[in-house]
Amino acid sequence: MIAIPAVVAAVLVLVVIFALGWDASGNAIHPGAAASAWKLADYPALVAEEVAVESRTGATLSGRFIEGRTRAAIVLVHGYGGDQDEMLPVADALHAGGFSVFTYDQRGCGRSSGEVTFGGREQDDLASVVDYLASRPDVDADRIGAFGFSMGGSTTLLAAARDPRIKAVAADSAWSDVRHWLRPSVAAVFTRPRDRFHALSLKLAEVRTGVDLDDLRPVEVVDRLSPRPVLLIHGTADNVVVPSESERNYAAAGEPKELVLVPGAHHGDTIAPGASSMHAKVRAFFERALVSTKAAA
Repeated sequence: MIAIPAVVAAVLVLVVIFALGWDASGNAIHPGAAASAWKLADYPALVAEEVAVESRTGATLSGRFIEGRTRAAIVLVHGYGGDQDEMLPVADALHAGGFSVFTYDQRGCGRSSGEVTFGGREQDDLASVVDYLASRPDVDADRIGAFGFSMGGSTTLLAAARDPRIKAVAADSAWSDVRHWLRPSVAAVFTRPRDRFHALSLKLAEVRTGVDLDDLRPVEVVDRLSPRPVLLIHGTADNVVVPSESERNYAAAGEPKELVLVPGAHHGDTIAPGASSMHAKVRAFFERALVSTKAAA
């Protein structure tokens, strides 16, 4: 017969594990925003109009519209735990090319409301941003593109698969399956109970947000973007989202498509200022997709 104290002790252990898992899941869906190394004031050419977009999900998204010389517009979507400042180097390059640019804090980040759902409801948030841009008289609704980094890249692929209004997509360091990025571990529930991405924490995050992580697999839907052009970028030294994730997305995508692997680049190097940056590549991609084709038509 099991002694009552042993049963009580076991129950207490389970209660503590659950409580720590609940706390960890809260940190996962409310990560806060890490401060970017650059701010809007560092880019004097970017004159921003502050915008609040009311998403169809109920979240209020804090954004900036930066008008360009043309009516073609690009939405920039930052990564997990970041904010819209993360995308300023890319915004500057695109704006210099004549594009209007829209950046925003994703749900649960920066000044936006809501909670992070790892790309689940973020897809509808991006569609709501496209709603807003398409309503502006200074934007050509037929020339809206999107570029996302990391979780923002995967979100962009998922959203564009559902929304044909996004005419061209670039995704940098995007995962093909959300679980390949999160790498949930059962052992970590006991060895690292405060880890926001262990198996229990992520299951509780699913319960709290109502989002099924098994639905977040860009590799299964990226082919729906064709015949819209897709550009995939990844650093070969990325150990946060490994480069094979972009290779899987590329293999599944339809034409036209392009994959650029950047030798020695770590996670984030490709969007930051510096030798590994892909700003010129991204700008040229959108010029071909949204400017040259329009002029030819």
